[in-house]
Amino acid sequence: MTTFGRKKNRDAIRKAWMPTEALSEHAAALSAGASIKNLAEQKGIIVRFVIGRSANRGDSLDKEIERENSQTNDFIILDDQVEAVEESAKKTKSFFIYAVDNWDAEFYAKVNDDVYVNLDAFGGVLTSHLDKPRVYIGCMKSGEVFSEPTHKWYEPDWWKFGDGKSYFQHASGDVYVISKALAQFISINRFILRTYAHDDVSTGSWFIGLDVMYLDENKFCCSSWSTGSICAAV
Repeated sequence: MTTFGRKKNRDAIRKAWMPTEALSEHAAALSAGASIKNLAEQKGIIVRFVIGRSANRGDSLDKEIERENSQTNDFIILDDQVEAVEESAKKTKSFFIYAVDNWDAEFYAKVNDDVYVNLDAFGGVLTSHLDKPRVYIGCMKSGEVFSEPTHKWYEPDWWKFGDGKSYFQHASGDVYVISKALAQFISINRFILRTYAHDDVSTGSWFIGLDVMYLDENKFCCSSWSTGSICAAV
């Protein structure tokens, strides 16, 4: 997941772990496309930067992303999704819908653009869970629900979470993974799935009433720099 004004983050990820090998302005699209194709063919992993459209569609923000994508060929641009902080949960839902419609994968992962991932280790973890048809994998957490409108993490629907004002268990938003069946469930029920202020809470809420295996995977705890972690948030 990326947004406007984050090209430095994207370039850092391309250099660190995302296989985009832009050699020159003219060779960039060909090289990036070939490198991304190799990752898909050799390791079965598809990686893209995901972004919506500017609220002022077609403005300089949109044009900058289109220009960058013409050189790197590594974006999913969600045409019907406004790119804004308050739209992050809807954007995540739009991503899962788009991904299911375009790729038949065993797992679908959401990763923020300030997270570095060891793709080999990441793939290894997921391979070990191929036998689980409905699985939700991440660094599970709960946390306080903030009802004050001035708070950074304000939740407009705070009253739905009871007197304790605590969120249910859900995967941290840095990195989490859902299996094919869950991604298909999101796609099929796209029009009735409620979103909350935060994308990680929203995703977790969609699975509460389902027969889903929750896997609290310490290796996905990117912010804690835990031993054996397959990711690091910077």
